[in-house]
Amino acid sequence: MSFGKTKEKSRVNILRLGCVFGWLSLALVFRISVLAQAGAAAEPKMEARWYSIFLGQQKVGYIKEYGGSFEENGQKKIKTVSESRMVFNRLGKKIEMIIKSENVETESGWLEKVRTEEILSSSVILVEAEVENNLIRLKTTTGGQTHSRELKFSGELLGPVGIGNLTREKLNNPGERFEFQTLLAELGQVVRGERTLVAEEELNLGGKKIKARKLEEKFSGLPQTRNVWIDEEGNELRSEEPSPFGQMVVVLSDEKEAKSGLEEATPGQDQLSSSLIKANVRLPQARNLDRLVVRLKHKKPELGWPELQNDYQRIIKKDSDTVVLELRRAGFNFPSNFVLTAGDRESFLKSNAYLQPEEPEINRVAREVAGLELTELEKALKLRDWVARNMSFDLGFVFAPASEVIKNKKGTCAGYAALLASLLRAAGLPSRYVVGLAYVNGVWGGHAWVEAWIRDRWVPLDAALCSPGVADAARLAVAWSSLEEGLGELLLPVQKIIGYLEIEILEYEFAGKIFKVAENQPLYEIKGDFYYNYGLGLRLRAPAGFEFSALDRVWPDKTLLRLKNHQGQTIKLSQEGWFPAGDFNSYLVELLKKEIKDGILDYQKVWGRKIPRLVSSAKSAVALPVGVDVFVLVVEGQKSADLLREVLKNIHLDLPVKASSGV
Repeated sequence: MSFGKTKEKSRVNILRLGCVFGWLSLALVFRISVLAQAGAAAEPKMEARWYSIFLGQQKVGYIKEYGGSFEENGQKKIKTVSESRMVFNRLGKKIEMIIKSENVETESGWLEKVRTEEILSSSVILVEAEVENNLIRLKTTTGGQTHSRELKFSGELLGPVGIGNLTREKLNNPGERFEFQTLLAELGQVVRGERTLVAEEELNLGGKKIKARKLEEKFSGLPQTRNVWIDEEGNELRSEEPSPFGQMVVVLSDEKEAKSGLEEATPGQDQLSSSLIKANVRLPQARNLDRLVVRLKHKKPELGWPELQNDYQRIIKKDSDTVVLELRRAGFNFPSNFVLTAGDRESFLKSNAYLQPEEPEINRVAREVAGLELTELEKALKLRDWVARNMSFDLGFVFAPASEVIKNKKGTCAGYAALLASLLRAAGLPSRYVVGLAYVNGVWGGHAWVEAWIRDRWVPLDAALCSPGVADAARLAVAWSSLEEGLGELLLPVQKIIGYLEIEILEYEFAGKIFKVAENQPLYEIKGDFYYNYGLGLRLRAPAGFEFSALDRVWPDKTLLRLKNHQGQTIKLSQEGWFPAGDFNSYLVELLKKEIKDGILDYQKVWGRKIPRLVSSAKSAVALPVGVDVFVLVVEGQKSADLLREVLKNIHLDLPVKASSGV
């Protein structure tokens, strides 16, 4: 594989860690979509009600609700409007999501129209729905393009007022319940809901005691139960529900209180960190792994499991709360169980609201990069590399359509995946969007990538966490979609496991050798002056007078170990990742320049190859490439160059090295 030029120096530092959280923010969009359908009192004119949104103990946003009645063609209609804004921290950067939803209902509460505006990036996603005769006409406008589709349903479709009316009519005594269905336009899905009156309680709200009715609310496809407290008129006072990022609480407030505090920077509070799963072993050369066996343990098995079996994920053992799963790098030396019909092929090739192969710039890039003389696999890898080289990682984006991504060339893993899937389609290769979990730097976190239909099978490709060739085995796919029907079919499966999963690595394979993880094997051990990392096969002897001060940190800290002595000298070893840089040696030098601004560059032979070293009077560093891993060793203090040479004599690697190039 050739190496392409990186576009930004800064992105290499955060790409491997940050991209695993790109699509998780969409789960919050789903939660707000549900809240917008909570049910409202049918009043001729609804005064604005304000709600504060909390994740755990931290305020992250607000909801404003208002509306009223009007006449249309001689008939009375009711409009309710829900405006929400959420602001939270991701890897130290503040991002926000804004959603405005308008529902128009008949006086009886039957839903007729929905209009939503979502700002999840730098542009607006507009969704419009009209309901008539058990048919919903959906229009989604993004990036100046409008895509239409029809959605059939049966029975009555209710809006917030209709749900509120039934709540007052049906729920008078504990244990009473009713069912309803409504439209989540943002996700393009009709969902069934159920409300049950649990008890009558006294709710303490802002220092006042208010009589309230506690309801349990469930939606089809969403395994969690939402608890809702309403007043005597049916207005919502408080709600609580689990989310992948902790308990979400929405409480009645006022405008001043709801808006307060959201503009304050919160660099130390990352709401997405609660969804991370710490690995039981530090995987060597994760982007090159051929096979893993993992044990998945569900903390809430009553939520159920998403579909886990496919060509490269095989269930070895399964019970109610545990699955043992074999994860393999996809290949062409074993049969595929998938069959792609002509109809399916069309849906995985055509444009939709999020994947846009017909966009002129996407079409141009696909033609230029994926030449006619290339094989399908070569085309796919060329396009994957183009995305990796030309995109800049930006944590400020939640989700953006491909037309916006190709224009700005910025995004999280969700944007990388949307652009690559669109380029593949423009090149004539069916593609689908994948979400799941990926391993990186000691943790498993939410991630998005794509699959391309090549040689009669789905082949995973990842432009954000690049591997030589097709995507590595250190990932767990949970949901797949053409995105023709929106984001709902991706988000519903992940709601079952994100935040509720433990992953234990049992064995892994690379370079033709299988490594079994012993039961209760420690991540590392300190024996005298020696540090042993069993997963990485790394051992290091501390120089005389040095003590270990930090060991095996995980996201967002990439430090493997840190040592210090009483003279103020420090030694730090961190783990970086292979990236398709234009020149691999230049890439290593750039890593060193992030540590030392001014220094003398020379080369030193370590582990059988010459590697770059950057030396200054008080700080020296070296980059140690090991297959697709890069270990950066930095020493600070007096005589740093001498200390660096000493440390390099006492650092050893006991694992085979697999080449970082080739398919």
